[in-house]
Amino acid sequence: MAAALGLILALAPTGSARTCLLAGLGGGYVALLAAGSLAPQLDFYLRAARRGPTDRAWVALTFDDGPDPVITPLLLELLRRERVTAAFFFVGEAARRYPTLVIQAAAEGHLIGNHSDRHGYGWTVAPARRLFAEFAAASHTLAAILGQAPRFARTPAGVSRPNLAKAFQQLQLCNVAWDVRGLEGLYRDPARIAARIARRARNGSIILLHELYYGVLRFEPQQVVATAHLTIQQLRARGFDFVRLDQLLAPDQAVWAEENGSSPAATLGCRRAAGAAPQTGQAA
Repeated sequence: MAAALGLILALAPTGSARTCLLAGLGGGYVALLAAGSLAPQLDFYLRAARRGPTDRAWVALTFDDGPDPVITPLLLELLRRERVTAAFFFVGEAARRYPTLVIQAAAEGHLIGNHSDRHGYGWTVAPARRLFAEFAAASHTLAAILGQAPRFARTPAGVSRPNLAKAFQQLQLCNVAWDVRGLEGLYRDPARIAARIARRARNGSIILLHELYYGVLRFEPQQVVATAHLTIQQLRARGFDFVRLDQLLAPDQAVWAEENGSSPAATLGCRRAAGAAPQTGQAA
């Protein structure tokens, strides 16, 4: 890309036209970097697992931004009743406040993932060492609670940045995004959210729901439970089975967006994480 830009500038006229061209190219490049940071589906800085194999009618349910002392126990009760194992991407500082909920979720067979330490966004523009520290702290917290470091991570809102791939590689984390999300803060009504998810889901979908919007918005506990319950019901009505995320992303089976031209190292990292995950009933 740098060579192409250099050639364009070399062939461009001098004076104000060259200045305008340089400004336009600079603005376009900044816009590209911003889009790569804010749109995980672009896989611009780091590839993300967003969907599992499509040859079976199965989906994985995931929850972000917990644990929460009121909402998490209600969700665990619902999942236990519905016999669904999910993945919980927990925030490090919340896990330190409520370690027993982390232990309970793992003991009941759910996968525990890293959702950053403080769920802020300062790490997106900070030096690489602070980026690493943000996710390392959460991994260390979960390892101290569960005796094993998490193998999967999801960044807040799925944002990305340069050096994130290196940090995740050092922490042996597989980057997970989603195929369908609830957008609970926008739609609010559990029935509407569940209907939207059921309409958009397809074989291998990774479903994203929230316990709350960490540090931003707290939902009514019954609203969260009703959303999850209706989502489970409607997906089952469409014939989908629920499997845990690591089962969906099993070695040599994961389906990645833009498979052509993908990075073998990045793919191997996620597949290694999926293959290394413990069996149901243990934390990962």
